[in-house]
Amino acid sequence: MRPLIMNGRFLFPEKSLLNSRIFTTFGFAKLQIQKNITAMNYKKVFETMVSETAKYLIGNRLKTMVLGFSGGIDSTVTAAICHEVVKQHPEQEFKFIGVSMPCSTNSAEENDSATLGMRAFCTEWWVENLQAQYLLMKATCEQRLPSTPVSQGNIKARLRMIYLYNIASVTGGLVMDTDNLTEHNLGFWTIHGDVADYNPIGGLWKHEVYDLCKYIFTECYADESDPRHQALQAAYDILPTDGNGVAAGGDMAQIAPGHTYDDVDDILDTYLQQGDDEKQMRRLIDAYGAETVERVLSRHRGSEYKRKRMPLVIERSLYED
Repeated sequence: MRPLIMNGRFLFPEKSLLNSRIFTTFGFAKLQIQKNITAMNYKKVFETMVSETAKYLIGNRLKTMVLGFSGGIDSTVTAAICHEVVKQHPEQEFKFIGVSMPCSTNSAEENDSATLGMRAFCTEWWVENLQAQYLLMKATCEQRLPSTPVSQGNIKARLRMIYLYNIASVTGGLVMDTDNLTEHNLGFWTIHGDVADYNPIGGLWKHEVYDLCKYIFTECYADESDPRHQALQAAYDILPTDGNGVAAGGDMAQIAPGHTYDDVDDILDTYLQQGDDEKQMRRLIDAYGAETVERVLSRHRGSEYKRKRMPLVIERSLYED
């Protein structure tokens, strides 16, 4: 599988291995599901992401990595990668600056998790509450047109990116992108609000980000008293949300209510490999329901325009066996 950016185009995964999984309902085998599962060597994945990120910084004479911390799993895993870049290359004198930029829609749990991550991984960090700036911009925009929950979330995301790019500009650095392959294929991000300069985890499906996170805190930082272990564990356990208050109930409330990222990834990966193949579509409908499959694929089809210009993503073939 090789999701990468080339000449401004996003190239989707090639065929992955197919493994069978039996799903049961009320204790009875009800149907056989063919899940798209590729075995990943997460040691290799992590080491590749660290080395490729360092190579990019050195090759472009950049000294600072800037990351917005949401407290969620994507930003925290990205933070672990940046932390290792700094640690493994002391001669480069890299800096890793983290900033949490909450608004009123961010939960205390998210804010606490963000603080844990910044303390554990960053060379410099702080919290900058952007609620006042958000309200001012929201009121300015509403002088002409009414806002919606989505447009309000976009304002928050774009204000945060303005702040992060200012830091990168004055410190000779770049802004780290934290979107994953699932979000890319759902269009589940804000143009000029989430997309940044360099994305180490962009070739991973969301469920793989969880697997990578678990590998890092159980194998690399296994001591439970290690702040890095604690930060990654907190991010692993937290309910994934967009951080912008668009909908209550986390990401799945917007994407596929009642389902998981494993389910969504299966739908997307199967569609990208098999298209509208009748047998595969029937499998997905039997497994997840026609409404869910259509909901996920509609998001994918309707967001193609957002994938025309993507950030640099580490090529998956560099770490996939």
